[in-house]
Amino acid sequence: MASAEAARLPATVAGARARKRRALALLVVAIVAWLVPVHAYAAPHVAQRGRPAPAPAPAPERPSRGWSNPKALELAKEGIEAKKNGDLALCIQKDQASLVLEDHPYVRLHISSCLAGQGRFKDGLIAARDALAAGIRNDDPDLKRAALTRVQELLPKLAKLKLAIPNKTQGLKITLTPSVGAGTSIRPSQLKGPISVDPGEYTIEAVREDKGDRYYFRDKITLDEGEEREVEILPKKDHLPDEVEECLRNAKAYKERLKCIEESTTHPNVHVGIDVSAYTDSTAVHVLTPAINASVVSPTGGWNVGGSYLLDMVTAASPDLVSTASRSFHEERHAASLNGGYKFSFAQVGLNGNVSSEPDYLSRTLGGSVSTELNDKLITPRLGYNYSWDRIGYRNTPFDQFSRALTTHAIEAGVTFVMSPTTLLVTGISMSFERGENSKLYRFIPMFPADIASRIPAGATIALVNEERLSFRPREFVPQQRDRVAVGARVNHRFSSGTLRVEERLYTDNWGIKASTTDGRYLHDLGESLRVWPHLRLHAQSGASFYQLAYTGVVDGQGTPVEIPRYRTTDREASPMVAVTAGGGARIALTSEKAPTQYAIVVGGDVMYNRYFESLFILSRTAVWGTIGFDAEF
Repeated sequence: MASAEAARLPATVAGARARKRRALALLVVAIVAWLVPVHAYAAPHVAQRGRPAPAPAPAPERPSRGWSNPKALELAKEGIEAKKNGDLALCIQKDQASLVLEDHPYVRLHISSCLAGQGRFKDGLIAARDALAAGIRNDDPDLKRAALTRVQELLPKLAKLKLAIPNKTQGLKITLTPSVGAGTSIRPSQLKGPISVDPGEYTIEAVREDKGDRYYFRDKITLDEGEEREVEILPKKDHLPDEVEECLRNAKAYKERLKCIEESTTHPNVHVGIDVSAYTDSTAVHVLTPAINASVVSPTGGWNVGGSYLLDMVTAASPDLVSTASRSFHEERHAASLNGGYKFSFAQVGLNGNVSSEPDYLSRTLGGSVSTELNDKLITPRLGYNYSWDRIGYRNTPFDQFSRALTTHAIEAGVTFVMSPTTLLVTGISMSFERGENSKLYRFIPMFPADIASRIPAGATIALVNEERLSFRPREFVPQQRDRVAVGARVNHRFSSGTLRVEERLYTDNWGIKASTTDGRYLHDLGESLRVWPHLRLHAQSGASFYQLAYTGVVDGQGTPVEIPRYRTTDREASPMVAVTAGGGARIALTSEKAPTQYAIVVGGDVMYNRYFESLFILSRTAVWGTIGFDAEF
């Protein structure tokens, strides 16, 4: 009996040792999985990305290195040859192709060596970990031993990065970008421990927006093999008050520096601007517009209020007036607006209103908007509505004696996407529904006999039109309903020294007009005090379905009209046309960025050229617009 027990003892000990080694290997796999989590700055997996892991196969009676896919075996052999020849990139390419066809653990073990040879220790460690897990699952001692050795070789080579983050993490976006390759977003919830990364150079960026204020941090670091480094994330505004700068200089610890930023002054930001704009064109229309605007924003209170006032002084003697023997006119338009908003914890709401008044037109608008922030402020949907009610009359005639009404319901919906710390995408759709008088009451339409209308050329002179037209001229009349729809998108991308903004808008309405408008500008920083921007805009549209170059009419023997088109207009903006606008502007800062009060001069100008393909009197219009303004922020 004793001898039998003694005989079984070596086998029992051997079994215990085997179980101990297996448990140790499993522990190593668990440790590697904990140290190198896939979600924390994980580079793309080396094979079968996005495909579910194969279900564990039952352990065979003895280790198997067999292949079920001949093409996968051929690719694996080519990977081995590539490594022998020192071509690590080709080795990775062949092994990845092999793994797509068949997830073989020995190929994972091989690709880990090629990845490590390129300095991609983390990817190599993940591949070796998967091979070790397969060796344990299949009870393959050779694979377990080789994979465990590889894991133990690569673990000490990884660098450890610890990020100290602010107390206020709501809306905080952190991006870690290697010197080669795309960056990865890291959420504050993922920073419970250090991040394992490959040695090398990295750029760390952090952005946080809080009630209208933008806080930004950027730093470059270089990590050596096995190095452990802590970086303090300290997002702050571009322009800090002197007392905050002084606080930062005197702070001794990270928490003290955070306190300087997060508990800075609660005074609201005030902006005041005045400007004067001027417009003139080749149709003898001239406009001078002085304006003033002001706004107050409370970063901590979450509220804002603003307003503006402008005066348009217009002088016009266009062909539309001359063709009807009307005198040139001088008139003034007054326009005032007021807006405000408040940011709740779940959404931001805004209200706006404006009034515009001129001798024969009174317009009033009330509206509101609501927006919210989703997915850590990466997605911001917005919905807005405006209602306008206008009164249209004759010059020098009181509205109570004569007026027509026009009402407009305008709906706007859009979504803003933060694509990266430097790229913003804004999409939107707008719809408006107009009911009432859309006609210009001062505009009279020439009528032609049917045999003459077809021979009237585009750009026909006033003299030619008066010579060929019929004796009567009915007033302009267009449909009393107009439904408009426009969709658009704008991309803002920040480069190291400038911002590119490109916008596209597609438009259609139930009058039959279809249009495309493309607008772009590049704002380039020439030092701290000067920003300049070129501007280009292209617009093309079809004409309204009822628009005609020359309308036909029928009269009886006494010259009395008996038949005229129901809808008629000579409005060139309803005709087929293209327009090009080119210009630019500049902002000149008069104070330093750290000054408590910021002063700046803003200048801008555009040259606009419109080409009309089916229009009476003129075929083109050239206009020049310019503005100069003064801004103050305190």
